[in-house]
Amino acid sequence: MKYIFFLFFCLFLSTCCVCEDDYMLRCQGLPENIEFDENRINKKVIVIGVDGIRSDVVQESISPFLFGLTQNLDTYFTDSHIVEGNTSSGPNWSSILTGVHMNKHNVLGNDFNNPNFTEFPPFFYFLENIEHEIHTVSLVNWLPIQTHITANFVDYGPEESLSDFEVYNSCKEILTNNNPVQGDVIFLQFDELDGAGHSFGFSADVEEYSSTLSTIDNYIEDLFNIIQDKRTNSEDWLVLIVSDHGGDGTGHGDANNPHINKTVFYANHPNLNFIDYHITSMADLVPTIFSFLGIYSEQYLCKTDGVSIIE
Repeated sequence: MKYIFFLFFCLFLSTCCVCEDDYMLRCQGLPENIEFDENRINKKVIVIGVDGIRSDVVQESISPFLFGLTQNLDTYFTDSHIVEGNTSSGPNWSSILTGVHMNKHNVLGNDFNNPNFTEFPPFFYFLENIEHEIHTVSLVNWLPIQTHITANFVDYGPEESLSDFEVYNSCKEILTNNNPVQGDVIFLQFDELDGAGHSFGFSADVEEYSSTLSTIDNYIEDLFNIIQDKRTNSEDWLVLIVSDHGGDGTGHGDANNPHINKTVFYANHPNLNFIDYHITSMADLVPTIFSFLGIYSEQYLCKTDGVSIIE
């Protein structure tokens, strides 16, 4: 009996190894060229990342714009966006920006020790390596995103940490005045909500946390209105809003706590149909961007863990 159990155990281990390495076997030999649709590549994308949104705190009294957007017929919204098993910011922003889970990009904490961005680069890599000019921007408060993930792959990304207001104001300048650069695909990250959660508590009942979300809500509303004006002037923008984790108490370490392992994901566009039967993960943002822009890579599609939420 022990021998039979041992054989089954070995078979289980070998099956798991095959599962983990399966994508490597399947993707070997696929072409590495990146193709794009001429009819879609000139579209625009803004990704607004808000660190530490606990989804049940998106309330009309706290964040009226974000709450209203959940009711908007042009918006996909979920309050059950699933985070990585390690709920730290490093693994989750890495998954958001690469479209693969942490077992592939190998960012297992906030120290970014031994990441695998060579094999699984952020989506900006693909935008910068097609035969079409796309102006890419990354504006972040939490500097490790820029230092470790986006630094080598964007046209413009300040190398110093920005306050949330500076992130907002810099984006506004780019959108309205192309100052200091033009932005076709823009990534923002607001971090002060997470700071308020760690200092005072992740809860609607915590004034410091809820008031910080209210401030960020105002920033997002202003940027969204600028995008709406651009849409009326024939620019085709997709607006994505995503968070890396929720929180409970003053932490977010319990991957089984629903206040922590579920957060928010929005997609807004006036003429797109979004799927409504899929539970989104951190890996779904990049395939959604590629679907919208008409970018195609056999290598990427083989390796990604995500799916586009655009029908």
